[in-house]
Amino acid sequence: MGKAMKTLSPPVGVAITRKATLLECLLAAVASGALLAFALPPFDVPLLGFVALAPMMAAVLRASAIPVLISTLLTGIVAGTVMTAFLSGVGDGFGSPTLALAYFAVFGAAMWFPLMGARVLGAGRTGAIVLSVGALGVLTEWLAARLDYPFTLALVLWRDAPLLWVAGWVGVWGLSFLVWATNAALALAVMERRLNAPLKALAGGLLALHLLGWLQHALIREGETLRVAVVQWEGDYAPLIAQAKAQGAQLVVLPEACCSADEGSRWARQEQVWLIFGASYGGNAAILAAPDGTLSEPYYKMYPFGGEPPSWEAGDPVRAFPSPFGTLGAVICYDTMFTDPCRRQALNGARLIAVPTFDPYAPGYLLHHLHGAMTTLRAAEHHVPLARAEDRAASMIVDAWGRVLAYAPPEAQLVIADVPLGSGRGTLASRVGDGYVLLCLLLVMGIGYTRSRRERNLP
Repeated sequence: MGKAMKTLSPPVGVAITRKATLLECLLAAVASGALLAFALPPFDVPLLGFVALAPMMAAVLRASAIPVLISTLLTGIVAGTVMTAFLSGVGDGFGSPTLALAYFAVFGAAMWFPLMGARVLGAGRTGAIVLSVGALGVLTEWLAARLDYPFTLALVLWRDAPLLWVAGWVGVWGLSFLVWATNAALALAVMERRLNAPLKALAGGLLALHLLGWLQHALIREGETLRVAVVQWEGDYAPLIAQAKAQGAQLVVLPEACCSADEGSRWARQEQVWLIFGASYGGNAAILAAPDGTLSEPYYKMYPFGGEPPSWEAGDPVRAFPSPFGTLGAVICYDTMFTDPCRRQALNGARLIAVPTFDPYAPGYLLHHLHGAMTTLRAAEHHVPLARAEDRAASMIVDAWGRVLAYAPPEAQLVIADVPLGSGRGTLASRVGDGYVLLCLLLVMGIGYTRSRRERNLP
């Protein structure tokens, strides 16, 4: 074995015969980028997310640092390019792909860290590499969110309702760990040309988790329901609110910053309906209007997007809304990309969370679809239904298990569903927040400590 391969310590576990060439890395990156594109919304090929990154990982785990960076960056760019190419003729055809491609490029570059880190920590041991990729993948996503570039591989699971229940215990981070680790285990199995123990354990675990999810869904006994409508429109909302009321809607949700507080109050009073709407009201706010026109105290957007001025400051209250249906919560648009907003509303006792939204434009509503996918993840994470109202696409109503009850394609203006209300108690994930990230950090530290002890004991 050549000197250049000693960093992987192949005799310990991973049977690597030679380094991957740059061409092999590039071809693998293109394959993984294309597979990832079809694993993500709106394509949603079932279970593809668990294998999409394996070709690229199988190459870069036996390549030097620079080819690894080139390959991970290319994987992200190819995924974004494929998605914009296939979606360019969908919808109004408006918007530039630049913002979407920038996010995919950031994601691609960020993948360098967990893969290179896993090579160093794992030292050729299959199990250590798989666990390191999963844990470092979660830590990378957490750090990216702190730097205001949030992304998560858990998006590939947003329609996988039988698995989403896991998020209630370990948060969205736990789902992300499963995707990172399974791809790594499959990549190592390809390198070794045999089924390894981590891949067998993950495959068996995923099957068991799905079976438990299906069983829980079969045993669900729904309680109190609320007929909810979400309006997907930018213009005169009064006719659509009237239409929702005529179809029996008790609560109507409008998009972000769609009207003034006075307009929201007037519409609720005219149609005798409960209304949650987005308004500029001392900041980017969501407000509940009662059928008599009374307005709640506003919830202010916690995470501004781009150059948007802040509406909420640390220490300000995160308000929920009392109603005859129990406590209702709200978060606004970009808030769903982060842990705290929905978590705080769950801890407020929210039995349903409204999500007024206005997404940036991109070809084929790409960012609408990607951002909208967070709706099912957050619902399952806190076991509370969400009602997302966007002005153009991907509005939806989701139950507390993350199952989509109603979905609005771009041409729709209104969707309605009878929503079983949540318990208002939240979940373990609601209580520990980013605690799973700490577990991943401890796991990485433990793997690093074990490696250092092994190296000290070598002759």
